[in-house]
Amino acid sequence: MARTRIRPRSRWLAALGAASVLLASCGGSSDAGSGPTDGSASGPLPGQATEIDPNGTFRYVFVQTPSSFDPHRSANQWDNIAYELVYDHLIYEDQNGELQPQVATSWEFVDDGTALVMQLRDDVTFIDGTTLDAEAVKANLDRARTLENGTLKGTMSRIASVDVISPTEIRINLAGPGGDLPGLFASTAGALVSPAAFDNPDLDQNPVGSGMARMTEYIPNQVVKFERNPDYWDPEAAKAAKYELYGQPTAATRMNMLLGGQADAAYLEPSQADQARGAGLNAVPSKSLTVLGMTMNPSKPPFDDFRVREAVEHAIDREGIVDGVFFGFGTPVAQFIPPTHWAHDPAVEPDMPEYNLDPAKSRELLAEAGYPDGVEFEMLVPGTDSHRGAAEALVPMFAEAGFTVNTRVIDSATTGVTFFSRQEGNAFIGMGSPWADPTTVYQGNLPGQYANPWNLTTPEFETAWKDALVGTTQQERLPAIADMVQAEKQIRKSIPIHHHTPPTVWTTNVVFPEGYEPEYMFDMRRVAVGTNA
Repeated sequence: MARTRIRPRSRWLAALGAASVLLASCGGSSDAGSGPTDGSASGPLPGQATEIDPNGTFRYVFVQTPSSFDPHRSANQWDNIAYELVYDHLIYEDQNGELQPQVATSWEFVDDGTALVMQLRDDVTFIDGTTLDAEAVKANLDRARTLENGTLKGTMSRIASVDVISPTEIRINLAGPGGDLPGLFASTAGALVSPAAFDNPDLDQNPVGSGMARMTEYIPNQVVKFERNPDYWDPEAAKAAKYELYGQPTAATRMNMLLGGQADAAYLEPSQADQARGAGLNAVPSKSLTVLGMTMNPSKPPFDDFRVREAVEHAIDREGIVDGVFFGFGTPVAQFIPPTHWAHDPAVEPDMPEYNLDPAKSRELLAEAGYPDGVEFEMLVPGTDSHRGAAEALVPMFAEAGFTVNTRVIDSATTGVTFFSRQEGNAFIGMGSPWADPTTVYQGNLPGQYANPWNLTTPEFETAWKDALVGTTQQERLPAIADMVQAEKQIRKSIPIHHHTPPTVWTTNVVFPEGYEPEYMFDMRRVAVGTNA
């Protein structure tokens, strides 16, 4: 279906142009919408490598290195790019979004859904020699749900207890519906650390896992280096002998690393896609569940008033952001479930009067909330090109709606700690991380969550969220998921802006496994480098 275009208003058209110039200066065409937005991948370029070099080094460039190698203390889901190398997970999510066995060979809800029983592999060992068995899994789950200052306590709150049935079987007793747990176990919550390393003072910088690679060097915010784990239970997983993960927030530098032979793959800004293709690189939209949104602190003025949070939604021209900042890569959204996902609720769309661009409505709401002359707030901006570009466009949009915005750029890797733990700033813009279940992306609206230190929620939302965990098919769950999406709009501490599908770019010496589609949360399993044909 064609999207209705909303032209940027004249008072901030110049700023959108400036943001486009900023991104285009990183390389590429300034023709908004010139990039493919449907996620379809082009065929391999002439000369694409086909023969794998088992002694090769695969180098990937992201905007940051991990914030912590302790998954139970990590507040950044993007850390899972590195965790997939050094840690096994209970469950693995494949390219089609389907959950597959990893350490857990099978799982089943029993006793009317009050417990989850998992069967485990019997041939996995941590790199420190500790056996990965049911006792080790129990220790990890118990640590994740009880660790003081841990970031997973809320996520794991529905686990009442964990019983070891045998060395290869555990029973997870639930305190409530747990339909999302298998999906969570494919993410950070399912990463398994050697229990012998729990008290290591350097665990945050020296991971002790059982993954397909071992870390050999770590320079925070610069580079992490890994080598293949020779004792890994799946010898086909690590196709390269070494891996290097670079943190580089500047898109122009990421492009130069690709062009200069210092990197094999990276995600770039949409404005760079045409330049990348012109330089002989592959460039396709990334598979993604990421939504760019703005999150507010509802515990202090001005966002302690729902009407002010509602005014924020009416101040944002989502089409202007997609076209003027992201060059057509993406789709405007008013919910955190993208339109391509089975759980998307068609009752919450960005062109509906409750959620659309309406600066006059924003000013009315501000006046009702006691701010007839407008209101000022500080917005934190993670220090990447995407966030900076979006912030430059948002400031004049907000000005037209009665908001004066002071921006402050912060380290992207520690955004969660800065905003949720230290509660600096009034709001921040950020890219949501991938999720395995639609309830996960809304979980931050429950009390006791790391992303909800204010415990702001409603009884209607809590009921809908719990109901959304019940059911064995997508169709059974859809009504409650829709209720959850709509109930969140009555909380509205976060405003969705656009579904983000930035281009993944790679050189001709990269060899992907059959059927592989690059994801924004890049997966290096079975990815290799080779010789050009």
